[in-house]
Amino acid sequence: MAEFRLTALPEELQHLVVQSVSKNSFGDLFRLRTTSKHMKEITLSPGVYASLNVFEWPSHIPRPLRLYEECFAHGSPSTQYLKGAQYFFLYGFEEEGLAFIKTAADKGFKIALYTYAMVRKAFWDDEEYFSRFDKDDIRKISMYIAEHGWGWGWPPNVTALVAKRDEFMGSVLPSYFTCECSTYNRWFKWHDDLSKGREMCHRCFWTRELGIFFFISLVL
Repeated sequence: MAEFRLTALPEELQHLVVQSVSKNSFGDLFRLRTTSKHMKEITLSPGVYASLNVFEWPSHIPRPLRLYEECFAHGSPSTQYLKGAQYFFLYGFEEEGLAFIKTAADKGFKIALYTYAMVRKAFWDDEEYFSRFDKDDIRKISMYIAEHGWGWGWPPNVTALVAKRDEFMGSVLPSYFTCECSTYNRWFKWHDDLSKGREMCHRCFWTRELGIFFFISLVL
């Protein structure tokens, strides 16, 4: 079979391929950069910076500040999300922070979508973005966050979040135990998949997910 070279593609397709690589693997992106001067130029293009997911940066290598700045300047959803999380959770700039998180969410960045949906529900009882998830999607995202952390790299100011958690525990969570949508198994923790099984009603499902959000937000 004849060898296929990326540079044989039209210029526009080369850019699209490199942008796709940049979303998933910094290692592959760096390897592409070393193949030729032309490919190095493509990897430094605005479209690649806009596509980079800084969450995929290798954990054992320090993340350069300039990388964040370039990605943010070119509209990378991952850095828009991180900026929004910093504003909202660290500095308490709720309006500005939530706007950045929403921008990243509307671009399809799933961690931002999860955070925005849960914050809107926790603080303003708004369920608009819940319709963008199915049950498997949201569980995969929450498990990813529980394993890897949020990614903002600093301890958030959680005073408001703690207050909302306490409000949730006192006035919302009890309905989870009393709802008759399915039998509650008291031998399992309330946030365990097995506590009510997969047949729980819409309200109970999102009550559980909101509880998990509070747990991972205040522990990680």
